Amino acid sequence: MHQLVYVSAATSVMSSADLNDILDVSRRNNRASGVTGLLLHIEKGFLQVLEGPEAAVTETYARISRDSRHFNCRVMIQQEVEQRLFGDWSMGFDHLTPETAGTANVFAITHDAVNNLIAPGKAAEIAIFLKSFYQVHAGRFAA
Repeated sequence: MHQLVYVSAATSVMSSADLNDILDVSRRNNRASGVTGLLLHIEKGFLQVLEGPEAAVTETYARISRDSRHFNCRVMIQQEVEQRLFGDWSMGFDHLTPETAGTANVFAITHDAVNNLIAPGKAAEIAIFLKSFYQVHAGRFAA
């Protein structure tokens, strides 16, 4: 099972309608290709986990990276894993704001990653955070 985690910066402010459009298309495409994951919209950026067969994850990320609604895509983790972390989610989603309790670390990590301030070895912190995030929020926004 292949897992890819990336961050990117939004080109403009995303409305709820914009985010819903992204989710609708993502969920439909992901179900068809066997990809699962999580998308976090964080202030002016995104952090996303994609998991599934390597070819499907690679193709999905390639399509996403060409999307004009964001730029500065940076792959933080790309690895083989024994099992999916988000196996029940065609694309789980949350929109985090600075006021969202317990999210200070994800804001700092995402900001640093988008600005290329995280050394490759530090990417493991992202994986640890995402695993904790999933354990706390499993089922809250699955789809």
